[in-house]
Amino acid sequence: MKLLHVLSVIIVAISNLPLQAYAEVTDIRLGLLGAGPEVFAYEISVLKLALHHADAKSQLTIVDLEMPQERALVELETGRANFNVFFTGFSANREKRFHQIDIPLSRGILGHRIFITTKAFLDDLAETRTLGSLKKFAVVGSGTGWPDTEIFQANGFDVVASDYESLWRMLSAGRINTFNRGIHEAFVEHQQRSQQDPELVVDPSVMIRYRFDYLFYVRKNNQRVAEIIETGLRNAYENGAFLEHFNSHPMIQKAMMSTAAHERLIFDIDNPLLTDRQRNIPEAYWHQY
Repeated sequence: MKLLHVLSVIIVAISNLPLQAYAEVTDIRLGLLGAGPEVFAYEISVLKLALHHADAKSQLTIVDLEMPQERALVELETGRANFNVFFTGFSANREKRFHQIDIPLSRGILGHRIFITTKAFLDDLAETRTLGSLKKFAVVGSGTGWPDTEIFQANGFDVVASDYESLWRMLSAGRINTFNRGIHEAFVEHQQRSQQDPELVVDPSVMIRYRFDYLFYVRKNNQRVAEIIETGLRNAYENGAFLEHFNSHPMIQKAMMSTAAHERLIFDIDNPLLTDRQRNIPEAYWHQY
């Protein structure tokens, strides 16, 4: 009887524990392409924020990838990947293929594009006063498979598409005269590259703006991982943590200060890749200058 009493006490104690105390730990593995953790420090921090505010236990691992972006997406889609979360620019194609989490990571500042160029082209960009003249001058470098590439092409720009590292070599060699980057990417990347090529500069004159951002994507049948991330992001917005994090993150603060948007000519262009679902993402999730 005494043994039964002890067992019953243990069972009652366990049953009264919070769910998190014995819940299974979910392995979150973020596939990271291109420039690496330093350039994508903000995006990684948003995932950490989501996991912190989710109602589940999880463990985050960063998986460095060396492959074209579309290859990474195919690996994730087919279940062959050694990662289960990926962030990339939204498109109709990705919306259909994956579980898309409809919360923009950078509140849309990824769609505020500025150019990394070389000193030889600074004066030409400074003299640009119209969108038409910019289109005539600019030979825009953009990544193969990036939605930005399609957006610039659809708006009449001369675009050269290639892989990330090749674009830097093309810019240094003068085969392109502009490399389009998000405002929170440009200054970090310039700092990384300028010692290797001191001719590289961030253009201070022009900004191209369209509605666009990174979203998190998860394989369609991986409902658990998608639910954890989405719940965490929504909780962070509801309790104010997301906006506090966005406004205080060093990369965002530096981008806002260094970009000096009020001193630039800003050209708004259309994003033809937007779906109805993406157009209906609430305004509260977008930053407004």
